[in-house]
Amino acid sequence: MKRLSCFHRAGTAALSLALAIMCIASEVRVAAQSAPSPDEAIKRAAANEDMLKATEPRYSYRQEILFQTMAESGGITGQIHRVSEMTYDDLGKRVEKIITFPPSRLVSALGLMKPDFKSLVGVEPFFLTTEALPRSSIKFVERQKVDEINTYVFDVEVPIPKDKEKDKDTWPFKGRIWIDDQDFQIVKIEGRAVTEKKDRQRFPKFECYRENVDGKFWLPSFVYGEEVLNFPRFDLPVKLKITYSEYKRVQQR
Repeated sequence: MKRLSCFHRAGTAALSLALAIMCIASEVRVAAQSAPSPDEAIKRAAANEDMLKATEPRYSYRQEILFQTMAESGGITGQIHRVSEMTYDDLGKRVEKIITFPPSRLVSALGLMKPDFKSLVGVEPFFLTTEALPRSSIKFVERQKVDEINTYVFDVEVPIPKDKEKDKDTWPFKGRIWIDDQDFQIVKIEGRAVTEKKDRQRFPKFECYRENVDGKFWLPSFVYGEEVLNFPRFDLPVKLKITYSEYKRVQQR
């Protein structure tokens, strides 16, 4: 009887395990069926880019830029170091308060009188808008986990915004984006502004990571780029770092 009882308990345990596995598999199938499609994810992300573009000016934050030119040996030949704070004055007007910005010959040599995200990488911080989406080339790559965040990964080619087509400081973007599967906002960008040989400007390939602010908004946190820029008469190795911190919601007057 003891043997039979043992086999009975073993059989019961095996049955319980099998039922548990079936339940988990069923939950996974249901979750997979209820998860938005890649097409829906990219549409929601574009709508959120519109929202983030409107939301970002409502925050004050600190921005630190370090742009360096390098020698073949790896030594630094020049740099732009600029620390500023985006805030509001007493009249409620948004202003940029310069904390440190030492003189640099690169400012005039490269035409970077006011270095920021757009002037250093060639595209807007929030470029995949609902206006740009229908004109963009979008290809779903895979689902991927990035730093404990489940994401949709897309290869994208985004044209210049229609209202910026005549501007000489905005370029198309080509690269990859990661969209989180909870808020459906872009959490990572990797790629570059697309220039032509006739253009005077050159931009490094860059990576941009965003952070969750106030539990709602994924705003830029860190930008990094390192590349040899090929100008018509010379090659220029560069390194770029932009750090954003101290986001704080501002009550506008």
